[in-house]
Amino acid sequence: MSALAAQQTFPPPAALTAQPNRSARAFARVVRALAHLGADVEHQVADIARAAGLRPGHASRLLLTAVEEHFAEHGTRYGTYRLARDATAVFGPARTRASTPEITHALHCLHQETSLAVAWHEPGWRPGTGLHLDLVDLLCREPALRADAAQLHPDLARTAAGRIALVYLPPQMAATADGRPLRLPEPLARTVTDSRIAASRSASTHSLATPVQRGTTLVATLTVTGTPADFADPLTVQEHAVLLRRAAARAGLSRSGDLRQTA
Repeated sequence: MSALAAQQTFPPPAALTAQPNRSARAFARVVRALAHLGADVEHQVADIARAAGLRPGHASRLLLTAVEEHFAEHGTRYGTYRLARDATAVFGPARTRASTPEITHALHCLHQETSLAVAWHEPGWRPGTGLHLDLVDLLCREPALRADAAQLHPDLARTAAGRIALVYLPPQMAATADGRPLRLPEPLARTVTDSRIAASRSASTHSLATPVQRGTTLVATLTVTGTPADFADPLTVQEHAVLLRRAAARAGLSRSGDLRQTA
């Protein structure tokens, strides 16, 4: 054996397999950090890295991989990321506020009446992100509907729950982080106000939402979601809307809510 060969050292087999395991764990920590920080909003790399316990450079490389593998997607602001819509079905919807027995009861009653997925969201305004909706509780028996029922699209104007928030919230809350107003086109806003119902559709689901109010203050949105077949009959759609409004009225009388500004 040459002197050079004698000086060479090789890692044992266990060490050879440790690096991939560390990489996989770091990748999982980054994706979990996105879910923990809030699946419905975008986040800076530094914040994601801090939540994952990683260096920003390391987190940035892993985030690019997460985008390639469809676990994450680029935010609207440069250098930001958010959990991909499809990934919310894997990690479950983000629950940033605790539910209550009253909310759970309201959702179970509405589910029994409609046989649809039901969700309760509460609006908030956070420095750095502006208006957002927090998913508080979700009752969905079909996994294929869960992502759409969660109503977590970052563009509030695209979801039924978001449209309710944009119409019923005061201007100081219906705004972006830098104060730009977030409003629906006037004809759509008028339709929502007149019917107290907002609708949204995707390729596979249809959702209706209505406001839950204490007096004139919006404290939550209540949403039902189903397949297009569940909304094919106009009379059935009207029935869903009636049941949804009644459930929201009962919930508004039984629960006191507040609009919290979260830091």
